[in-house]
This record gives sequence, C-alpha cells and structure tokens, in this order.
Amino acid sequence: MSKINKKQIITAALVGGSIFCLVVLFVDYIFGRGFEWTRLAFYFVFGVIMYGFLTYRNFKKHNKENKP
Repeated sequence: MSKINKKQIITAALVGGSIFCLVVLFVDYIFGRGFEWTRLAFYFVFGVIMYGFLTYRNFKKHNKENKP
C-alpha cells in the first residue's frame, strides 16, 4: 500500500485554489462587480481548503480500494 503524499495534496490544493480564484474573478468581471482583495483572499483560502480536503479524501479512497 502506498503512503499518502502530503506534497501532492498541498500542490493540488494550491493549484485548485488558484484556478478557483481565477474563475471567480472572471465571473465577478462578467457581472460587473468591483475587485476586492478581501473577497479574493477569502475565495483563495476557501478554495485551497476544499481542494485539499477533496484531494486527501480521493487519495485515501484509492489507497483503501487497492488494499489486498
């Protein structure tokens, strides 16, 4: 059984959170909302936490399925 790699989880969380922020900024631009650093910071933290959790859960699920 392979061990869950924390570096991969952190990398996936940061990339996912960054992409989530870019999508939110694009949607805000389309709807004509102003740019706010506080909203962007909130979305980044939220995105990183959620993508990190989902990645960790996915790795854990795949390790459990591959167990003999």
